[in-house]
This record gives sequence, C-alpha cells and structure tokens, in this order.
Amino acid sequence: MAISKKKRSRGRFRKSILIYYLTKFSGFIYRTFLSGFFGWLLTSYEALAAGFSSSVIVKKFQTVSDHKIFHMTRNIKHFFALTYERSFFLNLLKSLSRKLLTARLASFGIFFFSYGFYLILIQLIKEYVFPEESLVMSGIIMGGTYMLVGMLFLFSRRNVAYAVYQSKILSVILFEFLGLRVAEVVEAAKLEIKKGWNPPFVFGMVFGLISIVVNPLMILAIILLTALVSVVMISPEAGIILMCLGLPFLGTMHLVALLCLIIISYIFKLICGRRIFRLQIMDFTIITFLIFVIFGGILTIDGSSFLKMLVFVCFMSVYFVIKNIISSPDLVKRCLYALVLSSALVSAIGIYQNYFGVLSTKWHDISVFTEIRGRVVSTFDNPNVLGEFLILIFPITLALMANAKKANERFFLFVCALMSCFCLIFTWSRGAWLGCMITTAMFLCVSSKYFFTAGILSLPIVGMFALFQTDSAIIGRLTSFGDSSTSYRLNIWKGVLRMLEDIGFFGIGIGEDAFRKIYPIYSLAGIEAAPHSHNLYLQIAVEMGVFALLFFLVFIFMFTQFSLSFCRNAMSRSNRLLCMGIFSGAAALLIQGLTDYVWYNYRIFLLFWIIIGLGIAHIYTAKNTEEESDRIYF
Repeated sequence: MAISKKKRSRGRFRKSILIYYLTKFSGFIYRTFLSGFFGWLLTSYEALAAGFSSSVIVKKFQTVSDHKIFHMTRNIKHFFALTYERSFFLNLLKSLSRKLLTARLASFGIFFFSYGFYLILIQLIKEYVFPEESLVMSGIIMGGTYMLVGMLFLFSRRNVAYAVYQSKILSVILFEFLGLRVAEVVEAAKLEIKKGWNPPFVFGMVFGLISIVVNPLMILAIILLTALVSVVMISPEAGIILMCLGLPFLGTMHLVALLCLIIISYIFKLICGRRIFRLQIMDFTIITFLIFVIFGGILTIDGSSFLKMLVFVCFMSVYFVIKNIISSPDLVKRCLYALVLSSALVSAIGIYQNYFGVLSTKWHDISVFTEIRGRVVSTFDNPNVLGEFLILIFPITLALMANAKKANERFFLFVCALMSCFCLIFTWSRGAWLGCMITTAMFLCVSSKYFFTAGILSLPIVGMFALFQTDSAIIGRLTSFGDSSTSYRLNIWKGVLRMLEDIGFFGIGIGEDAFRKIYPIYSLAGIEAAPHSHNLYLQIAVEMGVFALLFFLVFIFMFTQFSLSFCRNAMSRSNRLLCMGIFSGAAALLIQGLTDYVWYNYRIFLLFWIIIGLGIAHIYTAKNTEEESDRIYF
C-alpha cells in the first residue's frame, strides 16, 4: 500500500505542469545539443577515424609493415622478452617474493621485536654514553611500536600470505583497490610452513645497529619505498592508482620518479607481450604537440626551459601509458575513485584551513572584497590552483554518485561532492567557479534531459544559498569585474598580444624565466612584472608558437568528438554518465584556462593528462562491455 502511494505521488509530481514543460524544454536542449549540424560536428569522430584507417597513407604503411625489417623487430622483441624472463634479477625477485609470502608470521614478530629492542637500546646509548648526541624521541617511539607489533605476531602459526588474504583491510587495499593478483597469495596461503633455521632476530639486530648512522625514519622510508617499487614493478596499473591518490600530496620530483617507475614497468610488460600499445588518429596530433614541447625546451632564450620541458614530456607520457594499460571498466573506476578520495582529503584540509587556519589576503583586492577574510590553498600554493584541482574532479564525483548502486556508496560520494563545493567557494576563484558552473550545466544537459530538469529546479536553492552566504559575498565576487585583478589580466593580455605579433610563429621557449625576459619589452606601463600570460592558450602560443596551439586545439576538438560521439550512442546510462563526467572535468579546466595559465602548476598539468587518458581508456573499455559490444558508433 505504501509503495503504491509512493508511485502515485511520484506520477502526480512528474505530470505537474511545471515539471511537464521543464522536461519538454530539457528534451529540446538535449536534442539540439546532440543533433543537427552542431551535434554532427561534435559527434563525428568515429567516421573521421574510419576514413583515416582506410586512407591511402595508412594502407601504404600497412603494406610496408610486412617488410622483413618489421619481422626482424619482432624477433628482437622476442629475444629481449626471453632474456628478461630468464634474467637472474627477475628470478631472484620471484624467489624472494615466494619466500616472503610463505614465511611464518611469527618470524616477522621476532624481527620487529628484535629491531625495536635494539633501536631503543641504541637511542639510550647515544643519550647516556655519548652526551654530545641528543636523544631521538622518534626512535624511541618507533622502537616501542615495533616491539608491540612484534608481540602481536609472535604467537601466530600462519604464514604471511594467509594473514594478508584473511585481513579485510589489506585485502581491500591490495586486491580490490590496487588490483594486485590474489591467485599467488591464495596458493601461498595453502602451503605448509617449513621449519628450519630462521634468522629474523639477527636481521632485527642488524637493522637496529644500522640506526647508529642512519635515522630510523630514513630506514622506514627505504622499506616503504622498496615495497612501493615492488608493487609498481608487479603492476603498473597499481602505480597509476597510487599516483591518482597521492598527486596533491607529493612534490613534482616525487611524481616524476613515480611516473618514470611506472613507465619502466610498462615497457618491461610491453616487451614481454603482457601489455599493448595502440595509436589512433587523435594521438598523432598530441605527438605533434609533444614535438613542439620538446623544441620549446631546446630552442629557447633561457636555459631553464630544458628542465621544464623534460618534466612536461614526462607528465604528458602518462596519457599514452594510461590509455594502453587501463584495460577494464573496473580499473577505470578504481583510478577515478582514487581521484575522488584525494579531492575529498584536499577539500577537508581546505575547509579546516578556512575556519581554523591563518588565511592570506594577498590573493585578492582587499579594498573591494572587504568581507573576504582570505582564500584557502589546502595542499597547493595558490587558491586558483586549488580551484583548478577541484573542478577537474567534481564532475567525475557527480557521475560516480549518479551511477552508485549502494546507498552508502552514494552517500559517501555525495559528501565528497559537498566538501568539494564548499572548498571551491572558499578559494574565491571566479575562473574556477565559472568553469565549474558551465561544465556542470553541460554535464546535466548532455547526460540526460531529466538531469537537466533537476538542475533547473535546483537553481532557486543555489541562488538562495548564494544570497545569504556571508552577506552576498559570492554574488559580489561573481559580479565584480572591475577590480585590480581583472584589469591586471586584461593589461597582461594586451602586452602578450603585442608579443605574438613578433614571435608568434616560433615562440620564446618554455618557462616563466623565458617569459620574464621578453614580456617587459612589450608590456604596458606598470604591468612589467608578470610570471605568465594568465591565459593557457596565449601562453602556449607565446612559448611554442601558434602552430603548437593549433595542434593542441585540434587534439581537444577530437577528444570532444570522441567523448560526445560515445555519449550520443552509448546504450548504457552508466557508461554515458561516466564519459560525460570525465569530459566535463577536462572541459572545466580548459574553460578556466581562458582566464588563467592553468598549466603553471606541474601537478595540475599532470592531472589534466591523467584525466584525458582515463577518458580515452573508459571509452575503449566500455565499448568492450556486454552493453556496448553490439553497438556501432557513428
């Protein structure tokens, strides 16, 4: 009876005059966006790719590919793969991993107890025997912790594999989240523990003695780093997931090192035939753009451009790695959930900073925005950069929330989205707000006419919230375009346009140092000091020339075609929503790029290419699912 009443009330709500006409209007917008000439232009990628595949150039290349030199290449690849599989190093790692999995948990208890005991002993000797050495409390705390862990493991009769497999936390992290293979662990868990001489106490003593010359925290860091390297070498996909999770908390060079490790792991897997490498027509545009980036680091007026170019090339390579190794919808979702979780953590830090931290006022005009106490930066150095990070991930959170089947999962994603919204407000970044609003509307419009109707109905609530938030500070911030920040950007753009008249075809080289050397010559009076052009597209043209900008725009256009073509033809609602969420995140950053140089921060540059790669990987993997396998995408 209660169910029938609920259905009747829902039916009356849908048949109301307001909802009826809103749904009709939403359907009109939905059909207009994905039909007609405009819709055809933005959804014709598959026809373009099919034409390219049947072109004379491709057929000629396929004919040449049958030449003996390509057979020789395959033979060389097979030789290296066989050499790698039989190498002493790989066999040693396999042997150590098997011994680690089948080792007694009690042995690790002895090791940790011994290590903790000698660690504390060494710290006490430093304090009382060598007065010039100060007591390291971190060593005492770590030693006590190790001894406690050792006592917990000491009386276990199981091996490591069994403990890992039975642990719910470790199983979720290693197998469900990182996607490591569970078969080997299950097999090792069934093996009987071999008795024999066991040296864990001696190893613990050696590690404790090493702390005389090496900080205990450094030893712990080396152990964790070794574990990380092992995980990434076993599974580069796990490395991508970890990178998505840790991106806002790691430094640039840490991310470079992690990505290089992922690339090395991927190359080894590729040589052994365990991974694939494929190219499509849009990839040639990004390869051409990558060539311009390389020349932008070599043909430059400043030597610092070379190092920045290396970082750019490294981070752009993540696009090719992701689109080739993320081979299932489940892997795509793991990466996206890692991004959402990182966004939630960053948002929590930003919200805490707004209410309890010390805020800086150097990022806004305090003479105009007196009601703004300051702008949050969270784990980034700039509120605009924080806004860029949040808007890249916010539409993905919405898509995952719409696809969630369990109530607790949907609630978790709703909380993450809400935290991102609050943190985004506290950045007071108008460019980020604009990008978020436009792409959210686009996401609602293209995903479903019912979503668009829901978005229209929510506008009054959003408007009321904005009006009553800190005395209409949000409305004041959005409608104020005459402050010093706006005029500052406009004057910079005028100077940059004057630069492009002279150097537009070739560029000056990558980096802020190159920009600072040339820009003052063309700048307006009083605006000589500027680190960049505050516009992504102008900055690309200035650094690498207009042809680099042209190829980048062509790539973005093809990515848009590829994404919207899939959204238009997808049979599965969840696949369409996820595709639109990823595309909307990338589009949000590109829209904010109209008002700021969004690639100024290396981590945002890396995140942009991660999301682009995940968007391509999602479409590839979704087409192989049962819902989409019989669908023709034209």
